[in-house]
Amino acid sequence: MERHTGYFHEVEKEIAAAAGNRKGLALLDVGTGTGERLQRVVSEIRPHRVAAIDESPEMAVLAQRNCPSAQVLAMPLGAPELPGALSERFDLVICLSNVLGHIPKTQLVAGLKQIRSLMKPGGAFVFDVNNRYNAATYGLLSVIRNMARDRVLPGGGDFTAAYRDSEEVLHTPVHLFSPSEVAWMLRESGLKIASIGFRDYVTGQERGRFGGSIVVKAVSE
Repeated sequence: MERHTGYFHEVEKEIAAAAGNRKGLALLDVGTGTGERLQRVVSEIRPHRVAAIDESPEMAVLAQRNCPSAQVLAMPLGAPELPGALSERFDLVICLSNVLGHIPKTQLVAGLKQIRSLMKPGGAFVFDVNNRYNAATYGLLSVIRNMARDRVLPGGGDFTAAYRDSEEVLHTPVHLFSPSEVAWMLRESGLKIASIGFRDYVTGQERGRFGGSIVVKAVSE
């Protein structure tokens, strides 16, 4: 994670820009994880109200400890009871570090529609996802293969990541997005792209569409 500090910092600057100088800002973090990153964002933009969700009860406990000002719910995106549990709507919603890439594709548009329903009029949604065409990370040959496959079977990019935890190997499904796929899923969910960029996953510097992760600000149509 330390290797990507520059990238995290630049994405967090984009979040601060999206927050602007709104008075009484309400912030929601979807897939907050440990809450440490949320606390950094809160310290920077100082929202009036903070809420966060994570489908893991263990992560929700950590997030509450690391960001004590937040209302943290152990609840997945798409849960029918989520809007009622949060009660109020949000000026800014964030979803970071390819959290959307861990949501099953069959549930993704529905989840984004729920995010839109949780946003106030004029609210913003800032998220980042792994770019299937990021040659800097995956290599030029892999990107060429991905582009060729996408011409025949759009919407690919699923794989299983493996992590070693002591003696145990943990497996988790991950989806890598193409820029056109991001545009499609936002359009289907009633959200509109306000800005889209590609940032180097180490330094956070702006790169072309073949050189970085996808960072998006979307608004409700």
